[in-house]
Amino acid sequence: MPIRLALIGCGRISRRHVLAMQDLRERGRGDFVVRAVCDANEQAASERADMLEELLGERPAVYSTHQELLAQAQVDAADLCLPHGLHHGIAVDCMEAGLHVLCEKPLGITIRACRLMIEAAERTGRVLSTAAPHRRQPGQRTAKWVFDESGLIGAPLSFFHQFRSSAVLPGASGTSSNQPNPSQLWGQQAQGSNEPLPEHKRWRRDRLMSGGGPVLDSGFHYCDSLRYFFGEVDKVYAVLQSVKSGAPETFGDTPEDTVFVTFTFKNGISGTWAWSLAAPGEEAYDVTFYGSRGSLRDTTAAPFSIFHLFQRTPHKLETARLESADGNVYDMRQLEAMHRATLSQKEEEFLYPGGATDGFSIEIWEFLEILRGNREAPEIDGREGMRSLALGDAIYESGLTGEVVHVDEVLNGSRSAFQDPIDEHWGLS
Repeated sequence: MPIRLALIGCGRISRRHVLAMQDLRERGRGDFVVRAVCDANEQAASERADMLEELLGERPAVYSTHQELLAQAQVDAADLCLPHGLHHGIAVDCMEAGLHVLCEKPLGITIRACRLMIEAAERTGRVLSTAAPHRRQPGQRTAKWVFDESGLIGAPLSFFHQFRSSAVLPGASGTSSNQPNPSQLWGQQAQGSNEPLPEHKRWRRDRLMSGGGPVLDSGFHYCDSLRYFFGEVDKVYAVLQSVKSGAPETFGDTPEDTVFVTFTFKNGISGTWAWSLAAPGEEAYDVTFYGSRGSLRDTTAAPFSIFHLFQRTPHKLETARLESADGNVYDMRQLEAMHRATLSQKEEEFLYPGGATDGFSIEIWEFLEILRGNREAPEIDGREGMRSLALGDAIYESGLTGEVVHVDEVLNGSRSAFQDPIDEHWGLS
């Protein structure tokens, strides 16, 4: 019997999930059906139902509330594509109703929200998986192999990441019926413009709904990638600013558009993450990892590459340049081929089911395989998702307090100045 899915949240990111489902179907991995969609925006829900019918051949039932869906729809699992502040409440309701949950990043809006979700999964015995596609793509799998197994650049030691642009702040997913109070908004206008923000971006500029700005939006992917590459971060020191007005503004009053972070990992690796989305004039981009015998540089030309390392998109492959101390140079295609040559057929299928290289397809397939009993647990389960969130919140905590912050202090709740107003708003205090 096919696994029956519900898609809850029909904003922009849900479109990528549907395209991934189509990708799986075309690869002969379509043993699932989407029986229900839900969004408070009835037009968005209806449009997504139309898309599912066109691409997968069956129109799901449409619901305006998740409570109605849980009471009426016959489904096994939910794929949540919601504004961040809605993740914990709806995920817990789904798991208590017997559904397994795949939840878009970040897992919860705060550490306390994540713990509620994890506790619900443990209490109900349901699967809770964090949707973070980038570490599942060939570029990051290859980079991980370079760092850990290849020996091509020796032992990883440090990294230097810089990005400067006058681009607008990122924001491309989710719809919400909750209109933020203007007093809670970090900003209602598009960066560098007097035009109001489009409705689909407004919740992202509401700290109480988004949980933060770019550091915890697209930056969640970056935090997750760093942990995937090098393990747990010990401490961070961060300076966060908004400079779009032409003068530095205090962090906390406005969302960050300019960030300087120093990371120290528990294994001794260190690195810097410095970027600005409000830097007029010449743009610059450099992301380079150094080992004891060489370097690996991410040369992928993609929007917001500083957040999405070694990113492959449906229309563009990731690129990289590895240079070893002995003068040998390799590009990403060579490195990927070398990595794949080390994989057995079973390992290849495990990482790239049916040849899939889209991270969204792979994360959905992994989730379905766990429900079928073919895999034990998600690569990025609730606790793993919470740890990636903790790294982003440690950056905010440091930016707010001006102090060096240990990530474990954020994880155990002993440092929470940035999160406290958000927890209070959602009744998580």
